[in-house]
Amino acid sequence: MPSMKKNYFFQCLLIFALGLTVMMPGCGSDQGYDTRLSRADSLIKLQPDSALALLSSLDASDFNQVADQAYYALLLTQARYRCYIVETSDSLINIALEYYRKHPDEQDKLTMAYIYKGAVLEELGKAEQAMTYYKLGETTAAPNDYFNQGYINLRIGNIYRDYHIADSSDVMRFKEALRYFRQIPDSFYIMTCLTEIGSSYMKHNGDSVLTYLDQALAMSSTLGNRDFQSMIQLFIAKHLMFSNNPEDLARARSAVGPLITAGDGVNDTQDIYMTAAFILARCNRPDSARMFLDYARPCLASSDDTVFYDRCRAELAMASGDINDYQRYYETSERKAHSIAFSNLQWHLREVEAKYDNEAIKYEALRYKSNWIMSLLGAGVAIGILSIVTLTYRRKLSQRKRQLQESEDTIERLHADTTQLAAQLADNQSMNNELKVTIRNQIETFTRLVEVQSTHFAHNPKKFSSLFKTVYSVNQPDSSFWTGIRAYADSTCGGIVSQTEAEHPSLSESDLRFLSLCCCDLPTTVIMACMGYNDVHSVYNKKRRMAEALGLDGRLDDYIARFQLEVRN
Repeated sequence: MPSMKKNYFFQCLLIFALGLTVMMPGCGSDQGYDTRLSRADSLIKLQPDSALALLSSLDASDFNQVADQAYYALLLTQARYRCYIVETSDSLINIALEYYRKHPDEQDKLTMAYIYKGAVLEELGKAEQAMTYYKLGETTAAPNDYFNQGYINLRIGNIYRDYHIADSSDVMRFKEALRYFRQIPDSFYIMTCLTEIGSSYMKHNGDSVLTYLDQALAMSSTLGNRDFQSMIQLFIAKHLMFSNNPEDLARARSAVGPLITAGDGVNDTQDIYMTAAFILARCNRPDSARMFLDYARPCLASSDDTVFYDRCRAELAMASGDINDYQRYYETSERKAHSIAFSNLQWHLREVEAKYDNEAIKYEALRYKSNWIMSLLGAGVAIGILSIVTLTYRRKLSQRKRQLQESEDTIERLHADTTQLAAQLADNQSMNNELKVTIRNQIETFTRLVEVQSTHFAHNPKKFSSLFKTVYSVNQPDSSFWTGIRAYADSTCGGIVSQTEAEHPSLSESDLRFLSLCCCDLPTTVIMACMGYNDVHSVYNKKRRMAEALGLDGRLDDYIARFQLEVRN
């Protein structure tokens, strides 16, 4: 019964622990995606063109699982974006976004869906909505997801820069992105962030522009990325073209020269032509400046281009000595720049970020509260288990103390009985049958006491022996106890103890007591307890040594059996 109760207790504890595990937040499950999609995913970062070719050879209808279809839509959107294919609709990324919103266990893919939903909307000219999805991605990205955290900051920084947020928000975002990419590290995006910071500092802190752009230029040379080299050279030229130092203007001309030579092979040719025109006007070469300005005029595509074009015309008028035209063009460019800087869209962007910053704070508070609740629950479970173990231990300890007390009481009664028997033995050396029965009953009571204790501590015989010795030492019977045992042995075995003592005077009192116990047909455990041995092997060893001391050819048990046989005959 104790064993059954113990098993039942541990079964209940196991079921409780399993239930608690189910309640704990789980890890994301592996959906077992199509191997072709996994292959495309492994290529998409470093070889987006190869990933796009692989994905273009597939079709959504090739996949039976909805999870594969959503994964395919996400990867195809990502590959097209990385290969600079402009999207005209967000229908493809919406397939992935709709699926992953319903499967929060795929949190990393949900973050990617938010990011590329924002990227597509940004290409469609919907910067405010793009900001919304970037901020959603920022709330779902894991803190140690350095790439996505960095990429989101990079995209938000680009929006702030493109829409002329004038409080260095773009720089702060680019620096945060740089911090994340350095954690990985990712050389390409580190170079990208250095370039973005340097170009953004042209509006905020001119002294730091070259610090970042020179680092980016060195990395682009190491990576062999010519597109970035051209872009960085253009940024350096645009920064130095405002300098009054002839050496800076000379470096600006040398930076923009190769870009003009590359011609249509370089992006933003109108920007290159206008930069060249501005620099040449500053170098007092108005004719060459006017030529490049004429090249740029048909290519103006954005409001930023028109602002820069008017600044170039103002600088050209200054080089030509026409102060009135300079004043007119300069004021026109300033008015246009001011109009762009204070557009309503900027305020909407601010509102979007503030909204999702508040959502992020709420999300963190909720996550902290959940963690706190789970910690309390875990502590409660631990305390409950500890309490159960403590109560069980105390109950067993109380049971053992009660049994030991019973043992002490029994030994005290045996002590009193043996004292009385010793007095009777003094008057009558020949023991009658009634007295034998009395002593035998006492021996059997003592035997049961020892057996109960030894059974209770069967798993730890040393513990049993130690506890029994403690009880025995407190209630140790005097010589009358052993006198009774010896008398019983002599009466049942034909005076074996007295005869052995006479024939072998070298035997000790302990030896005679051991022989007496053996003659009483006591279990080995009882003999061990009475003699104060630590284990039953000591009893066997003692029998062997006694046989040697008596000069017996056989065992001690055979010696005793011979005396018992004589009594019966």
